[in-house]
Amino acid sequence: IMAKRDLMACAQTGSGKTGAFLLPTIHRMTEEGPPPSSVETVQNGGRWKAYPVALVLAPTRELASQIFAEARKFCFGTGIRAVVVYGGAEIRLQLRELERGCDLLVGTPGRLTDLIERYRVSLSQVNCLIFDEADRMLDMGFEPQIRRIVEQEDMPTSRQGRQSTMFSATFPREIQQLARDFLNDYVFLT
Repeated sequence: IMAKRDLMACAQTGSGKTGAFLLPTIHRMTEEGPPPSSVETVQNGGRWKAYPVALVLAPTRELASQIFAEARKFCFGTGIRAVVVYGGAEIRLQLRELERGCDLLVGTPGRLTDLIERYRVSLSQVNCLIFDEADRMLDMGFEPQIRRIVEQEDMPTSRQGRQSTMFSATFPREIQQLARDFLNDYVFLT
């Protein structure tokens, strides 16, 4: 991760994956200096949009919340602001958090897609994309949302400098295909 290579890692739940991807990501963000403004206000109507530079996708709100709790600890004192978004919770509170600034966004595919459709999140500045428990996201039917987020929105591609890392407990054919589609010249770890 520190070498900015794409990565596919097979690791079981509880094996320390969260620290393994958050620590180098946050370190890189501090090394590269403060990101450009993470919130932009459009003049007409005073609408705003968040521009995170790192995005962590997780299958459930519980996992997203756990990742966010770790991210907040690791970001303490760095000036990097982490925000979590997930379905099944009041969207107004999440919008308020995004409006305050968002450098590292942790979220579920469904809620993130909703926020993109509302023009409240842009992925144009994302240079680090992390899929946690990718196999569970596919099992839960999130593949269309994941493909839309990565392929059809304004997120830079791997060839444009985006680093992508994918973590999965299993490595079925569908995950292998997702890795081929989204990762560039990746390292495979088991």
